[in-house]
Amino acid sequence: MSTGADAGTAGARFRITAVADSDSYLKFACATLQGLGPEWERRVLLVRSPLQPTHEQLAAATAGTFQDGRAVPVVPAGTLRSVLAGSDVVLAAATGPVAEEVFGHAARLTPRPALVSALPGVAIPATGKALAFRALGDAFITHSYAECRAFSDLAEALQQEPEQRILVSRLPFLKSNPRPEPVQAPLKTVVFAPQAKVPVEREDRVAILQALAALARRSGLTVRVKLRAWAGEPQTHREQYPFDTLWNQLVEARAAAGHELEFCTGSMADQLAPGTAMVTVSSTAALEAVDAGLPVLILSDFGVSEEMLNKVFTGSGLLGTLDDLKAGRFFHPEPGWLRDNYFHQQDTPLGDLLALYARRARAGKLVLSDERLAANRRRRLRLRLRTLLPAPALKLVLALRR
Repeated sequence: MSTGADAGTAGARFRITAVADSDSYLKFACATLQGLGPEWERRVLLVRSPLQPTHEQLAAATAGTFQDGRAVPVVPAGTLRSVLAGSDVVLAAATGPVAEEVFGHAARLTPRPALVSALPGVAIPATGKALAFRALGDAFITHSYAECRAFSDLAEALQQEPEQRILVSRLPFLKSNPRPEPVQAPLKTVVFAPQAKVPVEREDRVAILQALAALARRSGLTVRVKLRAWAGEPQTHREQYPFDTLWNQLVEARAAAGHELEFCTGSMADQLAPGTAMVTVSSTAALEAVDAGLPVLILSDFGVSEEMLNKVFTGSGLLGTLDDLKAGRFFHPEPGWLRDNYFHQQDTPLGDLLALYARRARAGKLVLSDERLAANRRRRLRLRLRTLLPAPALKLVLALRR
């Protein structure tokens, strides 16, 4: 397969622009571009939106990458067409509506860049909504064989046109090669990584905090809640009951002393030192802990299902309960699960896969069919109508269209 050496013969380095809109997508974008070779000219942008990261989130998302310590340009969505001009590859590392907007602008460029997208972490369950927002793309990156099968099966079931390929890469912040080995060290710290969407119910979240506090009282371990954002700060998904708010309420109600738990934000990598165990309901942080050789506990008390975003951990050997948490029991993953889920051997580097698309873009060989463009215009029109028109007028328009 051709690699970076061929880029020089083409006259210049390949140019890739990643567009993000939230802290988790920005972290993914920076880590992905960090893994590309010297044949790439890299640029990361943020689209101005309500999800725009705070300064602290920016520092955490860019830590350890080429963007560390540098300002990330913030651009209005209306300027995307001009700022993306000259790119060979556009990586839409953004939530669905923004990814669709990015592709809509980039698709009208001449020459047209390759349009690539991905989700920033565990992407099971695969959803039709995720594919629909990114339907104009040339490639959709998954991060495990299980994810690739799930999205490929879904695309076939939805009868989507085959122009968009489902690729397999590895999450860019997983560094073990090919699989992690458990690190043997006395347990000193337990880190809880919240997930904004699950569990949904307030009492379930309170139960987690109480179990963490019970562990701290029983064991004397440092027990820390590593937040993605403080209550009220923007993040990719809305959190109805932030854990820091709930903890303050427990302390005020004298249901907790207050000293049992520490709360922090910042880079997850800073938390993953030897002697640490990870606990979560469903979070990509669990994969980062596994990657570092640390023991992990995936809480199953609230269900193991697609709705709880943790079905992917079935068969991992990492599932346990709040009782396990109180007792300080943590686990290492089953080798068979690792091979199929995020810790596979990457035979072809992502940079080589993207280079193929960059060459095709430079040669003018990437074409969007009229059917795909028309379908995307109809979809965007429907979305605008739903948000702008009163309900009676929307019903009338839909009736007329039918």
